[in-house]
Amino acid sequence: MNEWLNSPVSPDTSRRVHIGVMKRIRQRRQARRGAGVLTLLAALTFTFWPARPALETLTLSPPPPPNAPAWVPVPTKPPTIMAQAKSRPAERITIYTDDPDVVIVLVADGGE
Repeated sequence: MNEWLNSPVSPDTSRRVHIGVMKRIRQRRQARRGAGVLTLLAALTFTFWPARPALETLTLSPPPPPNAPAWVPVPTKPPTIMAQAKSRPAERITIYTDDPDVVIVLVADGGE
């Protein structure tokens, strides 16, 4: 049953098998190296990728506001008088009676 283990193998067959095995080993090594290189490039890319600047550095700062003016009261014009009553002396009506001690005085327009 195990005769094939002890059977002689031709050198040509042995060489072909050896070349095939080495080819697969090289391909796997290259695949691992390629995956490692891609991983390293991805890590470097994410590490050194230019980050967006902070929002504060993008905004422009407005100039300072001007100083508030000092409060100055609005000048008032003297009131314009449309009509003015002219004062006149109060109307006085004096009535003398027969009795010298009795005198009737009628005063109008807020007189004295």
